Amino acid sequence: MPRFSGKCKGEGMENLQVTIETGKLQGIHGWDPRVAVFKGIPYAAPPVGELRWRAPQPAAGWEGVRMADQYGPIACQPVPGSNPREFWTREIHPTGPEFEMSEDCLYLNVYTPARTGEEKLPVLMYIHGGGFKGGYPYEIEFDWEHMAEKGIVVVSIAYRLGVLGFLAHPWLSKEAPEDPKGNYGTLDQLAALKWVKRNIAAFGGDPDRITIAGQSAGAMSVQNLMTSPMAEGLMCGAIIESSVTVAFAEKEDRSHPLEKAERVGAEFFEKAGYCSLEEARKMPAEELVRLEDVLLGPGIHFEPAIDGILIQESNFDAYKKNHHHKIPVLAGYNRGEAESFSRAFGKTIDTVAGLREYAAGFGEKAEEFMRISRVENDADAKALFSCDAMLDLVAGARMFGCLQSSQGRETYLYEFDADIPGEDQAGSYHGSEMWFAYDSLARCWRPFTGRHYDLARQVSSYWVNFVKNGNPNGTDAIGEELPEWKSYTAENDFVMEFTDKPAESRVKIDPLMKFRIDDTLQR
Repeated sequence: MPRFSGKCKGEGMENLQVTIETGKLQGIHGWDPRVAVFKGIPYAAPPVGELRWRAPQPAAGWEGVRMADQYGPIACQPVPGSNPREFWTREIHPTGPEFEMSEDCLYLNVYTPARTGEEKLPVLMYIHGGGFKGGYPYEIEFDWEHMAEKGIVVVSIAYRLGVLGFLAHPWLSKEAPEDPKGNYGTLDQLAALKWVKRNIAAFGGDPDRITIAGQSAGAMSVQNLMTSPMAEGLMCGAIIESSVTVAFAEKEDRSHPLEKAERVGAEFFEKAGYCSLEEARKMPAEELVRLEDVLLGPGIHFEPAIDGILIQESNFDAYKKNHHHKIPVLAGYNRGEAESFSRAFGKTIDTVAGLREYAAGFGEKAEEFMRISRVENDADAKALFSCDAMLDLVAGARMFGCLQSSQGRETYLYEFDADIPGEDQAGSYHGSEMWFAYDSLARCWRPFTGRHYDLARQVSSYWVNFVKNGNPNGTDAIGEELPEWKSYTAENDFVMEFTDKPAESRVKIDPLMKFRIDDTLQR
């Protein structure tokens, strides 16, 4: 096995070579010379031309030694950081749109502290979020070198997005009737996971100890792999950040069947004037991305669909039927997003009459819901939907925990509610936990203080311990014992709350939350 050099940056580069299935790679030292970094490794062939809207194909090999010192292009998407007034521009794109973007985007990056290729360190494979429409694997909130310093091998991946990654269309279904349909970005993620399984030993990683993790759309992607029979045996654990995909029975069905996805794709082709797949495959990728919002309006239009092959049922149906892989899970949500998502995506109910309409979703249990909710007037009705029991992320995480526990799976739930400094008073917004989980506070513009760094050390240590052992407990990066994080059961109702420090959450299942959970699980 090749030996990774421990010398300073710029010295001994000949020792930072590994051999994988497609050829030899020359890595570089990270900012910490004890970490070797390999950037821009192709894990599949460029999905261009005739390979557009097809399953990823094997990457071609090469002669000689390939330099792995530059990141691959990010997937085609609306240009990140181009709107200086947008929240995410300041948060994670402070330098503006300085990216190479291409349809040729199927690359991954490896960060390893291993001294030799025989160490068999645990592996974290990370899937970025971005609404299946944006994002990339080396955003500034990810300090992968710092995570690797803690004794794990980190792999960050890119995958196809938006119309290029998740277009479904009747023509595509007819073209390849036996293949997964529409979920090309998910197939990319699966191909990357298989690549890690086959190749990570060359970087000192253990192919039998791969934990997959993701946030937002990345968390949904993790769950798609957790529930797909095509990913069986490829992972030993999962981290789901914001948040588990559950569906309360009293609400309208939010699943995304193939037929619905195909209607969106057909509408897009019709409005774009495309008369054939051949014509659409010849269009510049940037034009397709531009037309997505122009023709369909702003929002998320293309996302994973239940195709019956790769994704056989909704994640929640898979959880209820015990059809997902038997692995430990660390999962949770941010307090601020739980409240903001409820306002953004929930129905506005501010009268008793409106609440009775909502209660009809419980069928013959409608009156029981009204009794337990204890609403007497319109003000009570309006306030009800801000309580913990009615926040889907809060109640849904606990419902997921109950399901996991009943099926014998270890599950560690968290609520992130740390004080986030800054004049915008953003609160524990969607994605704010990543600065702490991936120990990257120093990269952020916000005026974090010592207590924030202490919390980041603890949170990131929980994450790393989970990758190492399938259990977050143990010591932190400086050897101090972490507060105990109990695996969730319906009896202990234990959720770890991250505020100034880790502690058991004050939020507990109350009669109304229990009613919603029981009603859903009993249907």
